[in-house]
Amino acid sequence: MKFLTFVEVDLRKIIPFLIGLYTLAILGFQGMFYNTVADTKSELIKGAMNSNIQMDEYVKTIDKISLASLLDAEPYPVLIVAFIGMALILTGFYLWYKEWFGASKRIYTLLSIRGSRMRIFSSKLVTFLFVFIAYYGILLLNLYVAGVIMNIILPNGVVADNLLQNTILHSFFVSLIIPDSISSLFFHLAFIITIFAILSVFVLMDRSKRIWGFISGILYIIASISSFIYINTLDLYTDERLYMNWAFVGVFMFISTIVSSYLINKKVSI
Repeated sequence: MKFLTFVEVDLRKIIPFLIGLYTLAILGFQGMFYNTVADTKSELIKGAMNSNIQMDEYVKTIDKISLASLLDAEPYPVLIVAFIGMALILTGFYLWYKEWFGASKRIYTLLSIRGSRMRIFSSKLVTFLFVFIAYYGILLLNLYVAGVIMNIILPNGVVADNLLQNTILHSFFVSLIIPDSISSLFFHLAFIITIFAILSVFVLMDRSKRIWGFISGILYIIASISSFIYINTLDLYTDERLYMNWAFVGVFMFISTIVSSYLINKKVSI
């Protein structure tokens, strides 16, 4: 079986679920954001009335409103998308874990096929990456639509220029989720790979060693999370923190991949 066939089968299984989850992300984001824009328009109307001037004149006396300022003042739309991201990680882990424990016989079929067993690991990884690249696309779509809503609802002349670009570069909450540069994008993708690799160590340890494997896998996850938190609580310069985060990604990606390769090739049986 070709590697791309592994990926295709995985994607075919989860695409209906992803469509539902991404639709929820769009509706939740836009529903909350619409209320924020409506409230902002009401405040502008009140301000114009209190100043006893026309709206066209009033908007000239105030700073232009950016998408970043609205999202940072009312971050609930962004938090909805962040929770969707967490749900994707948990769902991906659950589906990967479930296949090894009888809920699906497909994993045993895959193990019996000639060729490297790491194709199973790699196909899951590629699927995991696809899910999150699509997730970033959904967030960008939400930001674009939010900008359109601002221009439709708010008075002319009050909306700032370059809404999407400025939001990605200057919004505190958006910058926590979506990369603002090519180098940041590479780090996000590397971090996602590392998350998958760490979770895979737990799955394969649990499958190989049962109780002791489960305990060892939990300890490994705790160790990785603790290391990441410790690094990001150190009093470091921005560049130093970046280097330390890259070191975390490199070390845990390497260790997790080596351990997963050993377990899936030497310890996991049909």
